[in-house]
Amino acid sequence: MRILRRVIKTATRPYRARRHGTIGEAKVRVVLNYDPDKKLVHRTINNLIIIDKNGHSHQIDHVEIRKNGIFCIETKSLKGTIIGDQNSFKWTQILSDGEIYQHFNPIKQNEAHCRILRNILGDRYNVNSIIVMANDNAASIASSNVINVRDLKEYLDNFDNGVILTSEEINNVADVIESYNSDLSDVEHIKNIREYKKSKVNDVCPYCGAKLLSSDRPNGVIYLCPNYPTCKYIKFVKM
Repeated sequence: MRILRRVIKTATRPYRARRHGTIGEAKVRVVLNYDPDKKLVHRTINNLIIIDKNGHSHQIDHVEIRKNGIFCIETKSLKGTIIGDQNSFKWTQILSDGEIYQHFNPIKQNEAHCRILRNILGDRYNVNSIIVMANDNAASIASSNVINVRDLKEYLDNFDNGVILTSEEINNVADVIESYNSDLSDVEHIKNIREYKKSKVNDVCPYCGAKLLSSDRPNGVIYLCPNYPTCKYIKFVKM
């Protein structure tokens, strides 16, 4: 019976992850739109899918544009204790039953999303990255832009890097970004990602999409991102 439960749990894990992800993104949307006094001037874009010049699709959970900046928000609904930092290639998830999983660092993933938005908007606007932990378990993650969902409103309200956008700029920025929103479905996006990973596993940087540089070694090949030091991706493939 224990083995059967484990098999069922493993088989249904992707579906549960998607359900938890949907719930987590809904929590973030509630916070972003919380404005009881009707004084907040902002635009929010949810579930943005952008297709780059190479035909690869990128799904961005939320883009928040407000007076004090433009924010690219990645929501994570992982349960348990999450251990990681800004530079880790993967984060570790430890569940209450002792099971351990590894997850690709969402800071790296979201930085790629930020680059896409910056390319769309040009050098005039900066895009700020935020990782929101929907289950309020950011305590063991060493990065200032990884926050709990309960702290998101305060973080946004108090964020200050000297930027002040006018109401006209807020709307213009939102309109430009929305003009790039693809009608690709979530299912088609997932299929696109899987095909991309299969065909480009050693050719393209998973962080920023740049074509990797390769260097042969006696026992393998090293793949480096050409955008170093902005992007520090490196991979060794043993031969």
